[in-house]
This record gives sequence, structure tokens and C-alpha cells, in this order.
Amino acid sequence: MSDRRSVVRQRQLDATLCHHLRAMSVSHARVQRLAALRIGVSVALAGTGLLAVLAGSLNATAFTRSLSITVTVAGALWALLYSLGLASWAHRELLRAALLQETFEVRLFHLGWNHVLAGDEVPAEDVHKLSSRFRGSEDSLRVSYAMPSLPSPFDVLARQQQNLAWGGRVRRRYARAVLAGLLAWTAFGLLSALLRGSTMVDFLVQWCVPSLGLLMLGWDTFREQRGIYADRRRVARWSRARCLQAAASSQDPATRQELWLMARQVQDQLFLTRRRAPRVPSWFFRRYYLQDSSDFTAGLAAMRRALADAGLPRRRL
Repeated sequence: MSDRRSVVRQRQLDATLCHHLRAMSVSHARVQRLAALRIGVSVALAGTGLLAVLAGSLNATAFTRSLSITVTVAGALWALLYSLGLASWAHRELLRAALLQETFEVRLFHLGWNHVLAGDEVPAEDVHKLSSRFRGSEDSLRVSYAMPSLPSPFDVLARQQQNLAWGGRVRRRYARAVLAGLLAWTAFGLLSALLRGSTMVDFLVQWCVPSLGLLMLGWDTFREQRGIYADRRRVARWSRARCLQAAASSQDPATRQELWLMARQVQDQLFLTRRRAPRVPSWFFRRYYLQDSSDFTAGLAAMRRALADAGLPRRRL
């Protein structure tokens, strides 16, 4: 086997797959905008609350006291709205995005649809409506779904492993960034309270309540993204190990059937993690894209070599 051979190959997408790919992109973008709105409002309230507290400590007037009370009430209402309303709205949007991605991938990978886990597919008219609103570059979308240059079903399994590992890395990185931001904000609030000589009641009312929505959102984000990373890493390792074990007997029909069943199970895990939490912000993903792309392209090449060493016939590579 030559290492100079491309580790990926382009798979032609028919019109239906293109519709689902565009609709999936639009739906995920909506989820990200909703998440950005939640973050923006939470940060604005938390920042305004802190400014009101600092202004009151420097010049306690009727206006600053009124502003502090207003921000406190607004922070409490926002936390309540986030818990009761926006969380449900975000979940519905996220579920639709996950269903669209699931539909696209099971058709691309030639897997069966799991009605027990996923329920019904998104109606065709909704797919077409979302697809018509896509304004990005289709070439960039298709490049993201280039298939590994491996025989079936190893190409599907390797693609799934890359999805699991790459998505897991990005989500773990984002979880760490969110946790660092929460710790920094909490430390800053405590430090400002100590410098002002605030009582515990003043600290809770004037700083914690306006920041409550931000703290809840940040903790939920950290917990969900960290949990997704752990689940994805576990499944990716198991899938890779099983592929290496099955490489030597890849011609056996029973082995191939087992591998296809495993691919369906891995796809179930991908769907479950995608519907748990939104994708990371696009700017955050692009910030590390070149390095991640290089790392996982090298990972695919290493997987091809490992499969060949494990007994996958070289003529099939």
C-alpha cells in the first residue's frame, strides 16, 4: 500500500442528499443563533448587574439603587424564562437539526433508519423550505463529508470514528473554555465583593441573581459538552478496536454483517449526542479548524495503515 494515495474519496451526492445537507446546515445555524441569543442576554444582564453594583458603591444615588433593583429583578425573570421557555424552544430546534443530520448520514452511509430511537424523519416539505434558505458555499459542505478511501463497511466506520473523535475534541475544548469563563467571572465577582466589603446577602442579591442566567447556562453547557465528549471517546475507541479485530476476516459474510450492525449502533450514538447540546459556535470551530483537519487527516492515514497491518487485504485498499 502506498502512503501517497489519498486517504479520502469524493462521493457524489444526489439531489435529495444535497437538499438534506443544505437544510441541516440551516437548521444547525438556527440552533447556534438561538444559543448565541441566550448567551448574549445572560452576559448583558450579568455585566449590567456588576456595573450597577460598582456604580452604587462609588456614588449611591436613587438612580443607581433603582438600576440595581431593576437588574436584579430582570436577572431573576431571565433565569425563570430560560428554565421554563427558552430551554424547550432550543431543544425542539436542536432535535430537528439532529434529525436532519441523521437523515443525511444514514442515506450517505446506506444505513437503515432507526424508528425506535429517532422517530419519524423531518417532512420533505420542511426539508425543502430549509434548504431554500441556505446561502453558504455548497463545496465546503461537501468537502466535510468526503469518505475515507477504504472498502465498505470500513469506510463508513472510519468516517463515523472521525465524526466522533473530531466532534468530541471540539466539544471538550469548548467545555473547558466555558468553565474557565465561569470560574473567572465568579472569581471577579467575589473579589469585587471583598473589596467593597459587601455582606453575603448583598453579594447574593446584587451579583449572583443578575448573573444567575449566565451561571445556569454556562454550567449546563459545560456539563453537556463534557458528557458528550466522554461518550464519543468511548464509542470511537470501541469501534476502532473492533475494526482492527475484524480486518483479517473482512471477506466473511458474518463479519461484514456484524460490522454493518455496529455501524448502525455507532450512528445511534452520534444521533444521541447531537440532540443533547448544540454545536459549538462557528467562530470557535473555525479558530482551530486547520490544525484539527490536519490531525484527523493524519489519523485516517494511520487507520488505513493499521487496518492493512491487521490483515485487511491490501488489494482492497
